[in-house]
Amino acid sequence: MILVGQYDSPVTRRVAVALHHYGMTFTRDTRSIFGDAEAVGRISPLTRIPALVLDDGEVLIDSAAILDHLDALAGDRALCPASGPDRRAVLQMTALAQGTLEKTAAVVYERHFHPPAQQSQDWLTRCLGQTRAGLDELTRRLSTPYACGTSLSHADVMITTLIWYMLDRMDETLSPDTHAPLIALAKYCETLPAFTAAAISDFEKMPR
Repeated sequence: MILVGQYDSPVTRRVAVALHHYGMTFTRDTRSIFGDAEAVGRISPLTRIPALVLDDGEVLIDSAAILDHLDALAGDRALCPASGPDRRAVLQMTALAQGTLEKTAAVVYERHFHPPAQQSQDWLTRCLGQTRAGLDELTRRLSTPYACGTSLSHADVMITTLIWYMLDRMDETLSPDTHAPLIALAKYCETLPAFTAAAISDFEKMPR
């Protein structure tokens, strides 16, 4: 398998963490959607990452769809319960974290691609409010020792990659006090082997 995308993308990194956690062998295509958009577009039609090229040449896109495939291969070791309330809890926490990431990224891209005079302050205010609301709700729902109870799940991975992205790119809505449990969870997860194996290299950072 070939994982397409750089690890400064939290959703690419979440796939890499799962691959390492499951012990699945893969190689990497680290071409950038900024510097190598045309090449990435030939693999992923929307020029989005991550994409996962399977051994038979089939290309999977969207991190949730990719993880669904990997979970099926992992069987009982999957980072999401197979059914019932526990599965819903993991999926909902993961969705909350991914939605919070999307609003954070919207702020980052608005500020990156538009000069201050052309930025929509109404849009920024809305996205920042949604980001803060997402963080607050994640904190309210957070369990221990992991996000959804006693086992590592996709929710922990998504929260950890979200917190890294916010600390690196846009931390103004991340409160060291209010959101301390989220930050502590991410800090702990970053010490786990699957996360360290998917550490972010200096070259894998979106241009500022």
